[in-house]
Amino acid sequence: MKKSITFALLGFGLGSCAPLGAFLLLWRQVQFTSALNDFFTLEWNQYHFFYEYMLVGTSVVFAFFGYFLGNDVDKIQSKNRRLLVESQTDPLTGLGNHRYLHEAFHHQYQKRKSDSEPISCLMMDLDFFKKVNDTFGHPFGDEVLRVFAHVIKKTIRPGDIAARYGGEEFVCILPNCNKGEAIKVAERVRETMENHTISFKKTPVKITVSVGAATEAGISANYHELVRLADKALYQAKESGRNKVVSI
Repeated sequence: MKKSITFALLGFGLGSCAPLGAFLLLWRQVQFTSALNDFFTLEWNQYHFFYEYMLVGTSVVFAFFGYFLGNDVDKIQSKNRRLLVESQTDPLTGLGNHRYLHEAFHHQYQKRKSDSEPISCLMMDLDFFKKVNDTFGHPFGDEVLRVFAHVIKKTIRPGDIAARYGGEEFVCILPNCNKGEAIKVAERVRETMENHTISFKKTPVKITVSVGAATEAGISANYHELVRLADKALYQAKESGRNKVVSI
């Protein structure tokens, strides 16, 4: 629930207590000479309009005060959430950035402390991307990166995590994913990109990707070794002809 609504309800509740507070303070002054029931009857008969006015007025005023106070808190929290998302997002592709990737890895490895579910990592690199930039220009290269980011999001499994590692390199974290399933996901990404055509001034351009996959089946506190193995597998994929998946 938004803070503006919570604070408004809280303010309304506090405001509605004002007549009771005023009544008890007045009764305390005469409690030795008047019973509570008698005092209530007398006060209500003589001043019921005052108490009703106080009930409505203070409740509304406190509710408005609480709403505007909570609304300021909502704005601050919304801004902080937006800044957090922006600090962890690659502005070109919309995927997570390098910082987001490491925080996601840390979170996944914290979850794995209580189980031994396998986790896999895909390291992907667009083939001959420098040549693409040199031939067609950097704006087209940026479009290629955006298209590939879309391909990744479309082909990985629900719950998988994708991020831009840097330049034309991308990384996917595949929780609860064994070696065989990781290869299937990697092949889907590779094949989808291979079959995708990007147009440059109505000229079709084919872009391929090499993928390195690594899987860890045991419980470990260090994800850096998994990334290193995926990077090693990627190097082998590129050295052996590109546009292929190599798994370690």
